[in-house]
Amino acid sequence: MMNKIALVTLLVGFVRQDNAKNGTTREVTVRDGETVTVRLAVAANPKTVLTAVTFPEAIKSVISAWDPKDLSVEHDASKLFLKLLSKAEGHLDVLTVDGLHARLYLLPAAAEFDSHVVLKRAPDRPEPKASAPASSGALELIKSMRLGEVSADATVHRGSGELLFEDDRVRATLLWVYDAGRFRGIVAGVANRSDKDAAYVDLSRFQAEDLVLVGARETQISPGKATRLYLVFSKR
Repeated sequence: MMNKIALVTLLVGFVRQDNAKNGTTREVTVRDGETVTVRLAVAANPKTVLTAVTFPEAIKSVISAWDPKDLSVEHDASKLFLKLLSKAEGHLDVLTVDGLHARLYLLPAAAEFDSHVVLKRAPDRPEPKASAPASSGALELIKSMRLGEVSADATVHRGSGELLFEDDRVRATLLWVYDAGRFRGIVAGVANRSDKDAAYVDLSRFQAEDLVLVGARETQISPGKATRLYLVFSKR
């Protein structure tokens, strides 16, 4: 069962290195203060490529610490237009007229890039009940997984290196399984099999039944390198 859950999640979550010349359009649900990764093509004469980001409402202001020689930024109404001029990466903060604060993490795309990212405002979370909220303990679990620690109420089992997913670009194997109260955590090793192209993990696209939290040590995997993926599920 654990293998099946992890496999479905990995299949949905990975952004593969498809050589799409026109880029991709994707929709991302965002809450106030959350970070969204945006992959930009690096402009090079005579090729100029723009990426558009559409917000749920009109943009009020853009806060940038970028050097103009690295990034061109323009906006009109609810649309933000980005042109990456060098192989640089970093944050760009955007505030909308209705108070949404979205943090964009911009990075150069090794292959497939985002031509259009449509941000949708996530529905408000329900008010927590008097009892412990559904996610209580999940944050602590994913923190301990990242740090390699074991809390007093948790048990940890070493994975056997079981193969969770593999194609010609990436390979994912089971490293550790955590059990802590109402939650089960998976630590997976994700290796980039390419020796020339980076691979990307888009955490906003992960979805699986009972998935509570997902994180990664790095979302960009350099050629021949590996990262770790952290998944926390509710046992119900």
